[in-house]
Amino acid sequence: MTSSAQAISDTVLRRLVCFVSACRARPLNEAQTQAMTLRLTDAMACALLATGSADFAVLRARFADDTGPCTIIGGGEASLEHAAFLNVFLVRQHDWNDTYIGKNGGHPSDLIGGALAVGEHAERSGSDVLHAIAIGTHVMLDLCDAASALARGWDPSTYLGIASSVSAGLLLDLSDMELAHAISMTAVSGNMLMGRVGKVSSWKGVSSAAAVRNSIFNALLAKSGMSGPDPVFEGDFGFIKHISGDMSLELDAMRDRTADTHLKFYPAVYHGQGPIESCLRLHGEIAKALGTPAIAAAIESVEIDIYDFAVRYAADTPDKWAPGNIETADHSLPFLAAHCLVTGEFGPGSIERTLHDADVLALTRKVKVSADAAFSAQWPRLTPSRITVTAAGRVFQAEVEAIAGHPLRPLTQKDVSEKFMSCAAPLAGEADAESWAHTLSEFASLPQIAQALCAPSR
Repeated sequence: MTSSAQAISDTVLRRLVCFVSACRARPLNEAQTQAMTLRLTDAMACALLATGSADFAVLRARFADDTGPCTIIGGGEASLEHAAFLNVFLVRQHDWNDTYIGKNGGHPSDLIGGALAVGEHAERSGSDVLHAIAIGTHVMLDLCDAASALARGWDPSTYLGIASSVSAGLLLDLSDMELAHAISMTAVSGNMLMGRVGKVSSWKGVSSAAAVRNSIFNALLAKSGMSGPDPVFEGDFGFIKHISGDMSLELDAMRDRTADTHLKFYPAVYHGQGPIESCLRLHGEIAKALGTPAIAAAIESVEIDIYDFAVRYAADTPDKWAPGNIETADHSLPFLAAHCLVTGEFGPGSIERTLHDADVLALTRKVKVSADAAFSAQWPRLTPSRITVTAAGRVFQAEVEAIAGHPLRPLTQKDVSEKFMSCAAPLAGEADAESWAHTLSEFASLPQIAQALCAPSR
């Protein structure tokens, strides 16, 4: 423990600083570098898909007068904080980036967009940026394992801000005490109410961006000599008493957590991944049995049995049976099931195409969602769900124990490469997209990272 860390009175804050210091001295090995590069590539794919979204156009116009010096993913420039905000928004917008579930849920790769902006600003190498992302991710996962702020009404971005303070602090080369102040300022100011339940809004894509931008601002304040409260986690007015509840942080610098996040196969809420897979399978089975792909009118009922956590966050209010916007639809188990059963497909742009489709909406209203006690007992170790469809008087059923992207069925390098190309090629062309993918695969060897943030011809 450094002498400066000894001066920190808050035990949790002191342990965080000592953990980061220990990780800072331990570079990523080859396997860890590959795991983080895979997650970076996955996040970049998600971001590129979102560059064509209406919400991004609104935000880009809002910052149109800000022209530098940091690169926005996909092209364009903005100030450090605005580039970080836009980058994180892009990664998060379509709910296709990674997930982690412990006592608390969250999306650790949300911090990647901020780390890219800070890394470029500070002229750090690709290796430095991956290392900072890995350490910030480790903090995020340990926070999720330690306590459920979510159960107390706080958004996952609350933990994300603290983790992003770590990544930003490393890239800005903060001292131990400066890092403590940056974390402390974020812990005291960055707590967000849960804003992605019921009727979901644009804030779903903005909350993480706001948290990361706030964390970077605090890191810059700390680097300039501003101090944060100590204690901030402990005590009568602390984070533990009022935000997280009791927590037991592991913070083992020797533990490898680089491959612990779950990448998503489908662009929708994590809890919809299993039902989407099952409903796509059932569409094929029913279409074959009935001799036609137009099966909507023949479906009499749809039952989804799933773990309780999924019901509480993806089938929680009447809005989920009548989604009026894309954000609510991609968090709606009834809508996702209906879409897949009617169309037999699901991918980028699917929800936009059927958000107002009469057949999909009619079937959405027929879907029943129930919490299965046995499935709830297996969550989050497994992600079980079962779909039962009655069509033309016949019963069809499909079940998933672990979704694609779960550690038991992890996405492969090929899966992520195809995901990236599907998002990059429409923007950059096949040849430039392939060159871009190669640059990302070699990210750790880049002396500076700007060239990895947009297509080669931009």
